Amino acid sequence: MPNQPRILTARDIMSRKGVVVHPEMNLFRAIPLLLKSNLTGLPVVDSGGKLLGILSELDCMKVIASDAFNHDETNADVIVADYMTSNCVSVTPEMGIFRIANIFFEHTLRRLPVLDGEHLIGQVTRADVLKGIQRMRGTNGPRKQYPDFAWKSSVLQ
Repeated sequence: MPNQPRILTARDIMSRKGVVVHPEMNLFRAIPLLLKSNLTGLPVVDSGGKLLGILSELDCMKVIASDAFNHDETNADVIVADYMTSNCVSVTPEMGIFRIANIFFEHTLRRLPVLDGEHLIGQVTRADVLKGIQRMRGTNGPRKQYPDFAWKSSVLQ
């Protein structure tokens, strides 16, 4: 029987560093952080690192449909806590990559917080799962070869 690759876990594939926001933060200050992070959502944590929710791009877009967008110039009362998703699906550091992939199939999510108890220790994205699959396949012998479908120069002329 050939060597089977070790099943990767959330701890193996997660991003440990990242941007977080706090529930009392002004939403219009959180949006640039979200955009700069190149992620589709940011964890919302309290001062102790306990996960409270996720602030997604879609959550931020809800402000357009509310009166808060045109409320006043400062929008000081428009805070993350009022727009974040509180009940979010999370995974443990020991959860295997196959179960993580199934969670992505079962839910329309792009990222999953990784929790040690109630505390955020990382995030797993769908791209992280794909990279993990590549790592596991890299130890598993030859792969099927596919024909080259590159454009031929005569087609482009």
